[in-house]
Amino acid sequence: MTLSGLDPVARGADRAVYFHPDYKNILFKVLLSREDLALSGFRGLSLKLFPSTRARAILKEYACFVRIQTRGWTKSGDIPVSRLYGFAQTDIGTASIVERVHCDNGPIGPTLSDLNRKGAFSSEHLVLLNDFAARILSWQVRTTDMNMNNIAYGEREGRPQFVLVDGIGDTFAIPIRTWSLFAMKKGQAESFTKIARELGLNWNESRWRFE
Repeated sequence: MTLSGLDPVARGADRAVYFHPDYKNILFKVLLSREDLALSGFRGLSLKLFPSTRARAILKEYACFVRIQTRGWTKSGDIPVSRLYGFAQTDIGTASIVERVHCDNGPIGPTLSDLNRKGAFSSEHLVLLNDFAARILSWQVRTTDMNMNNIAYGEREGRPQFVLVDGIGDTFAIPIRTWSLFAMKKGQAESFTKIARELGLNWNESRWRFE
């Protein structure tokens, strides 16, 4: 797979995201080179001393995806995270193959941050955001960094919805959110509180919804 001639359609702290026109339903996530990483603070020291830890987040992401797909509890609605399809070898490194979440003709859907920055977040989006919060809880998704930049808006078979596209899995040194449903909910409530503040909303933890 040749990706080197393409510009990334998104970029996170560790990976760049590519869209290849020959594969319209998927995206390719490739680890950034060391030269492109922000190697500062504790994270920078950890990566310098233990470079293999970069794979840990990917392993946790897949572990979470397998767990929510195979556990037997009752789940409601569409899966609230981007689907994972394995790996592919590319000319710029091994790529994780993920579901393409998009709407209209754009390569990827707008994030909550995009919608908020453009003043496009509407009452219809609020309904869908509450649906997303309910699905995150119903599917018992473990998350590490759920924020405005990794929740994307798109359509699945004509159904508009928000989907968590990054920050999936419990990467904390002590994985208490994996062990405890209570800790999982508390961590997600903290994330939703921050998101609500940025959107000018309130997060009602007892009702598990944005208001």
